[in-house]
Amino acid sequence: MAVENRMLSVLTGEVGSGKSALLRRLSRMLDPMRTLTIYLSTADLKPRDFYAALLRQLEEEAPFSVAKARRLWTEVLTRREAQGERGLVVVIDEAHEMSEAMLLELRFVMSHQMDARSLFPVILAGQPELRKKLRLKKYEAISQRVGIQYHLNGMSREETSGYIRHHMEAANLTRPVFAESAIQMLHAASQGIPRVVNQICGQALFEAEGKGLEVIEEEHIGRVLSDMDRQRGTAG
Repeated sequence: MAVENRMLSVLTGEVGSGKSALLRRLSRMLDPMRTLTIYLSTADLKPRDFYAALLRQLEEEAPFSVAKARRLWTEVLTRREAQGERGLVVVIDEAHEMSEAMLLELRFVMSHQMDARSLFPVILAGQPELRKKLRLKKYEAISQRVGIQYHLNGMSREETSGYIRHHMEAANLTRPVFAESAIQMLHAASQGIPRVVNQICGQALFEAEGKGLEVIEEEHIGRVLSDMDRQRGTAG
């Protein structure tokens, strides 16, 4: 819907919550013959660099001036629209780190046809701070253009159990490997964040293999969590 209606969309979630996986899934769902997905990361992204990166994807050279680059980008988009070329989807990752200048530039990015719909959809993906930032008064003009907001919560206990089971079956392990009490502790410790679940499971499986354990119990997860806490303390 966001892509079809060319909306500004906001996707947020904690680190490791699956934002990148969701964006990859979206990209695979789009027909590459009809849609070009342009993926950008916002590390030190400035307005001129932003337009240069977009124009480069369309084999155009960006002028040095931001105003001229913006104008050329609009001209290129309008020409592509008139010629019926494939549409664009712009994904900006780590958007919570966007500078004020870059965020404010989105007013122009999403306003090619004044109050008509934009020529292309933009998806901002980042950590929860992004939603807080967009609520600031100075970004009101941008937040008013947000058509869809979605926050990725951690998995429920049942979803975490299913997630682990799916990965075990993918590894040809059909017997239960994690005891229910172990999954309960694992879920509480990870808050259902996929990346954290993966880290805990990986460490637990490694230790179970070394000790010849058939089933990973709650006590084993407890030891893994203690080891991970010590490692974080050492790294800090």
